[in-house]
Amino acid sequence: MRTFIIRARKGTTRWEQIRGNIGTREHFEVIAHSVINAFFISQGFREDVEVYIVLDSSENFPHTIKLSSAEGLSLSGFHEEAVLELIEKALKNSSGLQKDETRKISDGLHINGFGFEKLVKGLLESRPVYLLDRKGENIQSVQFEENPVFVLSDHLAMPKNSIKGLMRHGLKTMSLGRKMLFASQCVVIIHYELDK
Repeated sequence: MRTFIIRARKGTTRWEQIRGNIGTREHFEVIAHSVINAFFISQGFREDVEVYIVLDSSENFPHTIKLSSAEGLSLSGFHEEAVLELIEKALKNSSGLQKDETRKISDGLHINGFGFEKLVKGLLESRPVYLLDRKGENIQSVQFEENPVFVLSDHLAMPKNSIKGLMRHGLKTMSLGRKMLFASQCVVIIHYELDK
């Protein structure tokens, strides 16, 4: 299993605002493009991928959407609209979601009442987790363990304080080079290296 965590620092938990955040300073298109590149290949759909979308901009607590091809995820197409529909579906069905609750929306689609730090700490208990960082170990030098997890951010940098705490729990850093890339481009490079 390959897992990608995409932290949307400005990602809203209100379904009716998702489309309005495309092409704005919230840049929700970064999330849509990353999801497309995580799952789709030419004439195919990867069956061993999970994507967690952490939506930080909430009136109460962050929400985390889980997409899993191994659990039967289905996208209606290879375009932004298909991803937006899925995210809206999850958020529409999150009414009354309690903190720390996990709710199944449909096959391969879940929504969770928790955010980034709880998610990463939970995954670190049993899996290697890599944060993309220009100062980290070059991806070509990394000896990957089974079922790696990769942490990316949208257009905003990760808060340093939360990262320091997670590194004490075993979070590793990994670099794709000196240039800052879009999260969606990082996903493609990671797949390429693992496919080799």
